[in-house]
Amino acid sequence: MAIRVLIADDSISIRELLRWQLERLGYEVVGEAENATQVVSLFRSLKPDVVTLDLVMPNEDEMDALTAFRLMKKEAPRVPILVLSAVPFNKTRELFMEEGAFEYVVKPFGRNLKDALRKLERAFPELKPQGLLGRVRKSH
Repeated sequence: MAIRVLIADDSISIRELLRWQLERLGYEVVGEAENATQVVSLFRSLKPDVVTLDLVMPNEDEMDALTAFRLMKKEAPRVPILVLSAVPFNKTRELFMEEGAFEYVVKPFGRNLKDALRKLERAFPELKPQGLLGRVRKSH
């Protein structure tokens, strides 16, 4: 069974890129959100295995990415949230990591995203993607 991922990013091109990369590696993208309010709503209805969360998204209904992050962690503390952001500041990274982010990946992500996904597989062996990473591991 593929890992079910919810993508949250206000940029359609980043969402498309993430979807392409994740599906190529065997993950199943179950939903996409373009703001924090949408990601919380989809998180509650879709119950994904993993969430990717952009930090800089439009605020709707007084909800920003940090508020959404905290709500998701409170409701499902075991669901890993990969923070993907163009914000390279150590204080921001430290805040999210201290609050339970699985990983903080700075855009453009490239190899850093693959490293984060490998870390995810090691930390949650019950979540096995069905694509490239899984096949590479089995062949060694």
